[in-house]
Amino acid sequence: MKLPSGRLYLDCNATTPLAGPVAEVLARAQEQAFGNASSAYLEGRESRATLDEARGHVAALLGCEADEVIFTGSATEANHLAMTSAARAAGHRRRVLLSAIEHPAVYDQRDALESAGFMVEDIPVTPAGTVDLGRLEALLADDVALVCVMAAHNETGVLQPVDEVGRLSERHGAWFHCDAVQALGKVSSPWVSARPHTMAAAAHKLYGPKGIGALAVRRGTVLSPVLVGGGQEGGRRSSTEAVPLAAAFGNACELALQSLGAMDGKATLRNGMEEVLAGRWGAVIHGRTAPRLPNTSFFSIPGAPGPQVARALDELGVAVSTGSACHAGQAVESRVLGRMGVPGELQGCTLRVSLGRDTTAGHVEAFCSALAQALEKVAKHSDCRGKA
Repeated sequence: MKLPSGRLYLDCNATTPLAGPVAEVLARAQEQAFGNASSAYLEGRESRATLDEARGHVAALLGCEADEVIFTGSATEANHLAMTSAARAAGHRRRVLLSAIEHPAVYDQRDALESAGFMVEDIPVTPAGTVDLGRLEALLADDVALVCVMAAHNETGVLQPVDEVGRLSERHGAWFHCDAVQALGKVSSPWVSARPHTMAAAAHKLYGPKGIGALAVRRGTVLSPVLVGGGQEGGRRSSTEAVPLAAAFGNACELALQSLGAMDGKATLRNGMEEVLAGRWGAVIHGRTAPRLPNTSFFSIPGAPGPQVARALDELGVAVSTGSACHAGQAVESRVLGRMGVPGELQGCTLRVSLGRDTTAGHVEAFCSALAQALEKVAKHSDCRGKA
């Protein structure tokens, strides 16, 4: 998509700009719904009504009931709340299974879980980047407390078989938590089909504001609050509700639900771009053989260092990433590509392009043109021997 500055923004998996209508809702709510939603007087009641309406819009996108939605400060907080609750409810179950490619907000809780006495094990993935269901089934037993598998991978865009994961987890009585941050607004929510106990969402991936997320908690699932003191969110997450942010989140979910069908068309743009990348520069498309988000392409151009190419593109007015924004600027190999068996020499040559709702064929053509210039520039100033 083109930003008002004229720059070409192709990193929508990292974050999205605030949509115009969402910004209007946010500004209006900041002015009109400033009251404390727990107060009994008029201003408090108005804020409560705004909060309830927002909760309903979020629930509609997630596919759950409104009273199953808890507003949090971020998806990271939502993930932590779910995993902490599962650990506290574990009883005699002392094993936790995490997919080997989970987002750091989930995967990096390994140390805390192990310190609490849990044995944390990775669920392997296939070369296509999907959870290996056969290995998961072999790992599952009645001593597993928690299974965590994301709905869609933030780097590769690969859709995970969460429906099957949910069925296997339910068979063994394990708590299934799904980080659905990347999937929501791009494909249908897995809440109904996969039946996770808990599911995380974030507003800023949906053209909403930063600073607010949500955790869907299935009825009958016992949640243990991490934040206590005020009893907000039905006693499940204390803190004065950020009503304006919730209103904006709700509107972003409403718009995302309306435009969900149009996202399918982004796969055509993405596939056409990948044909150019593979045909002209020999790009290796990671996860190409698996079902993917329609907007995401994660690829390596052999011999072209990803960070250098991304910097060159930035100078040309094009924003892309080399992988997860959470690791941007860090000289680390991609954990997901390593687990998929991708050779190390390709792991340093990755770029991720993630299209937005407003991305057009012209934007994709402009990216390919800029990429040619970036590769030529990098080849002239490094030992790169890749084709440019």
